Amino acid sequence: MGKKRISRLTVLSVILFVLVVVWFIVSVGNAGNAADKKRTDSVYSSVMNGAVLCYSIEGEYPADLDYLKENYGVIVDSDRYVVDYRYFGANIRPTVVVAEKTEG
Repeated sequence: MGKKRISRLTVLSVILFVLVVVWFIVSVGNAGNAADKKRTDSVYSSVMNGAVLCYSIEGEYPADLDYLKENYGVIVDSDRYVVDYRYFGANIRPTVVVAEKTEG
């Protein structure tokens, strides 16, 4: 009977170890996703801050993203991100959507 008890303890230990490893892998993956979202949010903030700065200085929102890049130092890594900048009018705040490009 002692051998069965050791065997059960070993099986439980292995199961617990596997669960801890799976939890660790999932946690690392989630941390990577959070970092990616933070970088995407940073690009969004940079574009929107540039647009608001332009509005406060010039009295109108820029018509396109290129204007922000050329005149307000907004930098977007176009190899990594796609920015959809929608201009509606000089006194209407533009909408901005930033997405990370997928590989493939």
